[in-house]
Parts: sequence; structure tokens; C-alpha cells
Amino acid sequence: PGWNGPRDFTSEQYGPGASCIDTDKAFQVEVAFRVDGAGSLAAMEVTLMQEGHNCPLNFRVADYKGMAEMTTALNAGMTPIVSYWSADDMLWLDGKGGDNRGACDGDSAKKCGDSVTISDF
Repeated sequence: PGWNGPRDFTSEQYGPGASCIDTDKAFQVEVAFRVDGAGSLAAMEVTLMQEGHNCPLNFRVADYKGMAEMTTALNAGMTPIVSYWSADDMLWLDGKGGDNRGACDGDSAKKCGDSVTISDF
């Protein structure tokens, strides 16, 4: 099995050895929380970039039904969390999926780096 939902990128664009984001190498992630004129959360935008590749990947989440609740939670002090973890059974997230368009054929926790740098908050 694996992921069966919509995909924003092909395995040629994102994944091991891919042309835009080669996940075997370090890459940058930029996240923006966009608000409307009333200060309510309107969208979350994510951009993935990699040195030596001139094709950043972007996606935007603007139709999430819980935007009002997210706005309330963020205004109350909720902090977005970033985590880095690995496992040998991640194909539910990044596997080929039923559409066979996902980035990964298999997972190996041993291939993940021992650490990650998170900066520029």
C-alpha cells in the first residue's frame, strides 16, 4: 500500500536522485502562514529548495476546513512544531502508493542522517 492521496510532485521532481529536490542531499524548507485582512489564517505555503537546482517546489494549503480553529489556536499561543524522525515503515507517507507516483520504493532508517539543522525561525 502506501499513500493514495493527491500528490504535489512526481518522483522525478522529488525523491532520491530527483531533478529538483534530491532527498539524498540536504535541502531547504520554507513555510509561511498567510493571513487575510482580518488576521485570520488564510493559507500555509511551503517551498522546497536545493542548492544547484533551479526548480523550487511549492505547495499551498488554503482549503483546510479547520482554518478558523487553527487561527484561534495560533492566536492563543500554539507553537508549530518541526520534527525529524526515521523508520523502516514510512511507505504510508512517501511510498509509491496505489498510483505508483510516490518518491520511494523502500525505506531504510539507516540511510537517514544522524542529525538535521533547523534554523532561521
